[in-house]
Amino acid sequence: MDYTGKAVVYKIINLTNAKFYVGSTVEIKTRFRTHRRKLRAGNHHCPHLQNAWNKYGEESFVFRVVDVVDNPSELHSVEQAVLDEYHGTRQCYNYARYTDNSSRGVIRAQKHRDAISNGLKVFYAEHEHPLKGVPRSEETKALISANRSGKPVSQSTKEKIRQARLGTKASEETRAKLSAVRKGKERSGEHAAKYNKPILEVASGEVFSSLKAVKERFNMSPGSLATALSVDKPIGKGKNAGLHFRYA
Repeated sequence: MDYTGKAVVYKIINLTNAKFYVGSTVEIKTRFRTHRRKLRAGNHHCPHLQNAWNKYGEESFVFRVVDVVDNPSELHSVEQAVLDEYHGTRQCYNYARYTDNSSRGVIRAQKHRDAISNGLKVFYAEHEHPLKGVPRSEETKALISANRSGKPVSQSTKEKIRQARLGTKASEETRAKLSAVRKGKERSGEHAAKYNKPILEVASGEVFSSLKAVKERFNMSPGSLATALSVDKPIGKGKNAGLHFRYA
């Protein structure tokens, strides 16, 4: 079904454990592309979803529209109803409790604060916090301490933090490894196994030995093939319309 221009509520579902992230939009294709781009880059705004994406891999997630809202002005209300039901439970990845920024700064009921707190405790009992083990500079520690105590941070400390972040660079060894990976000269065992996994073209029944073989045969970009694999349905348009790829 074509959802172009429609107000929809959607879920990003982990097929491994049925957990999901919920959202809403009137530009579904753009929103899905944005989610994928940020998740692949490792900088998605929802840390719970990002951690799960990193752990289970892109192929474990599907993007699904779960409701079409006839009146766009009611879209956030419908999404909020879903969040009210699932936020803070084991099923829901959403970090934010409310659908938009208008709720920021609002004093929330104790039951809502408890639900958020309990949900985070449950989540981090099963998942490692993204900042666990990350070393912090003395300036950053001072900033955290000041924020928690309510004391103002000096301008000199802020400037040191800014300069430290500007000057952060990867070592020559790390850059060389990244370059080798991008050029296909070296891959981690996990990356290599995924890259060389057989791919089935469902319409014809033809099996390809690797992602590279599919890309070369059909002249596809890595992003296009990754998207086709993630949605597990025929490509809807373009030169490869009708082709349907999935891991064999």
